[in-house]
Amino acid sequence: MSRQLQLAMIATQSLRQRQCGAYLLEALIGILIFGLGILGIVGLQAASLRATSDAGLRAEAVFAANQYIGQMWTDDESALVANYSSGGAPYNNLVTELQTAFGAAYDPTKPPVVTFDTQVPPTPTSHYVEISITWKTCQTVGCGALLEDYHTYSTSAVIGQNQW
Repeated sequence: MSRQLQLAMIATQSLRQRQCGAYLLEALIGILIFGLGILGIVGLQAASLRATSDAGLRAEAVFAANQYIGQMWTDDESALVANYSSGGAPYNNLVTELQTAFGAAYDPTKPPVVTFDTQVPPTPTSHYVEISITWKTCQTVGCGALLEDYHTYSTSAVIGQNQW
């Protein structure tokens, strides 16, 4: 064997020895990138579940408020304030319905607020009513300590006849 061939073989072996473990390093970097991608997907899934849960609670609040306004339309106008503000039987039914629908998201310290304003609109045969329903955005221990932990849905309606 010639001297040049021997030197070429030694150089090739030396090159192989220096590259020994390069494949392992490439595999570890690939696993790291894949793991970070999976963590990102899991984070997006968690955010999606929170948004879906909040949308469901908002839909429950909208449905309950609209159903409550519908009950007001069918009831006697002279007893609206007594029956539908806090303390009346329809109001207590609304609270029970919200407790059932919201589950742990319902906070008994923030019950629904129903206010009647007889000045707007200024007709003797109608009532302006505002309904606000509040729920917690998280359902863990310690949730509800901050104002940001709550969402509120508010709506208003005119109940009665708009005539003089």
